[in-house]
Parts: sequence; structure tokens; C-alpha cells
Amino acid sequence: MKRKSLIATALLTSGLLLGTTAVAIADETPAPTTTPTVTNGGSQSAYQAQLAAYKIALTQYRVALVNNDINYRAALEKYESDWQTSIKAYWAAWQSSISAYQTANAAYQAQLAPIKATHKSALDAADSAFLAATTGTPTNDQLNAALSAYWNAAKTANAAYKSAVAALGAAPVRPVQPPLPTKPTAPVKPVDPNKPVAPSKNK
Repeated sequence: MKRKSLIATALLTSGLLLGTTAVAIADETPAPTTTPTVTNGGSQSAYQAQLAAYKIALTQYRVALVNNDINYRAALEKYESDWQTSIKAYWAAWQSSISAYQTANAAYQAQLAPIKATHKSALDAADSAFLAATTGTPTNDQLNAALSAYWNAAKTANAAYKSAVAALGAAPVRPVQPPLPTKPTAPVKPVDPNKPVAPSKNK
């Protein structure tokens, strides 16, 4: 009975000691501070906003690329069209000028032809007369007379020819072909915008 009393006393004492130690440890341990819950809600919202802005910028970038291509193609087409128009106008003007000259020159040559024929006939007659007068054994006086007759006939024929040509008026002057038009500078393709960079997702 005495042994049981001692054991109970020992257990009670141990319990009291343990309780005191636990209380002491509890008193010495600092009270836990309230820590805010860390979430990525803020960074996620920022990322979503950046992503939305990126998608808009990417669409605008793609639209700008297409617009550049369209504008450049239109500029090229206008460039080629303007050049072809200039070339056609140039050749049309030159063709008109040369055609007008050819028409006027043909009319002039038609008027000049009989005058040339008359002149040639007069000179041919003078030639024939001179050859006939100098054939055989003519005397010196006969040769001098043939020369004089020839020069007079040629002089008369030439004077008549010049007078008739002058009466026609000035001969048409062939136009000088103008230099080809200078080809304009080809258009430069618009500079493409910088491609937007996708945002990085915070982890």
C-alpha cells in the first residue's frame, strides 16, 4: 500500500513538472504573426492585360504588313503606268512629227521632180552639143566655140533650175528626234513595323 502511494506521488510530481515545462515553453515561444496569403492574382492580372495589348499590337502589325504590300504594289503599278504613258506620248509625238515631215517632203519632191528633169535635159543637151562639136578634128576656134557654147548652156540651165527651186519655197527640214524621256525613280517599299514581343508569363 505504501508502494502504491509512492508511485502515485511520483506520477503526480512528474505530471506537474511536465505541465510546468510545457507552460514555460509555451510562454517562451513567440506568438505567430499573421502572414498575408501570397497569391499571383496581381501578376496574373497584369499578364492578362499585357497579353491583350500584345494581341492587339500583333493584329495591327499584321494589318500594317498587308497595307504596306498593297500600297507598294499600287505604287509600282502607277510607276509602270506613268512610264508607259510617257513612252507612248513620246513615240506618238515623234511619229506625228516624222509623218508630217515625210508628207511635206513627198509633196516637195513631187514638185521638184519636173524641175530636176528639165535641168537634166538642158545639161544633157549641152553635153551632146559639146561632144558633137569636139568630135573629129575641129580647129582651135571650133573648140573654143564649143566650150563657150557649153558653158553658156550649162549656166543657163543651172540658173533656170535654181530659180525654179527657189520658187518652190524652203524644203522641209527633217525633225531631230528628241531624247527618250528619263525613267522615273522606282518607288521604295514602305518600311515594315517592328513585330511586337509577346509578354513573359510570371511564374
